[in-house]
Amino acid sequence: MKIKVCGMKESSNIIEVVNLGIDYVGFIFYEKSPRFVQDDFSFPKDFTLQTKKVGVFVNHSLQIIVEKIIKYRLDLVQLHGNETADFCHHLKMKLASLDSFMPQVEIIKVFSIGESFDFKQLEAYKPYINYFLFDTKGTNLGGNGVAFDWNILKNYKHEVPFFLSGGIDVQHVPEIKHLSSLPIHAVDINSRFEVSAGFKDVEKIKKFKQSLL
Repeated sequence: MKIKVCGMKESSNIIEVVNLGIDYVGFIFYEKSPRFVQDDFSFPKDFTLQTKKVGVFVNHSLQIIVEKIIKYRLDLVQLHGNETADFCHHLKMKLASLDSFMPQVEIIKVFSIGESFDFKQLEAYKPYINYFLFDTKGTNLGGNGVAFDWNILKNYKHEVPFFLSGGIDVQHVPEIKHLSSLPIHAVDINSRFEVSAGFKDVEKIKKFKQSLL
């Protein structure tokens, strides 16, 4: 099972996390987030190609998303707002036009889950995205530090792989392993592994990674 560490912005901290062999690192381009990546941000020169870069967007325009993809050579786009299936369709077509000078960029569509969730609404998105991401419905758009009831995932009948997110901590590893029959592509960790907003506890992430093996 792969691991995504989301909400990073400090160069030295990024390299420490990447050196753990983490599969995905997420960078948030949403200005209202305490983990917002400023315009003058640049990736450390030692950033390994083995770790994929995920850009997190919230109701951004196609133009801005494409600009960030090109500027930062993003591997994946994570849509964390109210983006429609039609928007995802247009984004997919736009990304296809970049194939001539950039590798294929994949799309993750986020859905926030509360006490109940209708998985039928995902059907319209399936032709246009590569992964879903299920997060906890809360006050903030991600980084709430609270897990949703994973029993709801038993109702997930789609073949599209997904990222599991929302308040995940080291203590959740046994529960995550019990979900192995589901098409979980990766677990997405964030606020529970922070010293401060955007600065991660490298040793705790290392412990989590080892426990998940």
